Amino acid sequence: MGWRRWVLAALLATTMVPAGAGAVDPHALYERRCARCHEGHAGDFVAKSLIRRDGRIVGRDSGIEIGAFLADGHGRLPAAELPVVVSHLAAIFESGGLFRTHCRICHDPAVTLARRELTLRDGRVVGRYSGRDIRTFMENHGRLEGAEVETIMRMLERQLQTVE
Repeated sequence: MGWRRWVLAALLATTMVPAGAGAVDPHALYERRCARCHEGHAGDFVAKSLIRRDGRIVGRDSGIEIGAFLADGHGRLPAAELPVVVSHLAAIFESGGLFRTHCRICHDPAVTLARRELTLRDGRVVGRYSGRDIRTFMENHGRLEGAEVETIMRMLERQLQTVE
């Protein structure tokens, strides 16, 4: 049992794998490895299947922490893919469904919107074709308030930084 706790600790300490050599696209990974049995989009899976209990993200039905559940063999993910999936699900969970409630009514899923319409330029998220600074734009778009803009910006940046 000791090795599982070590693996879990390593998973939880890991952040999303950034783009570049050897990068793994968490969306493509979820769709390839998880969507056969679960919802086709990780955001839908998170909304339906994960909750916070005692400060941990756990399965709604199992009550088992998501990293431990996967590390114990669910999904038969290779060790290199575990931290990518755990980090991806946790990032979606931590966004609190903000994109779903404020943006999906008019826009494609975040990953599609970001990768088709946005780009990173000089460390900023900008419109791919307009060059518009999206952080500034978001302050008056989507009825977002205060910290919600930062949450959405982190999410969009993550979409752009995790392309294979």
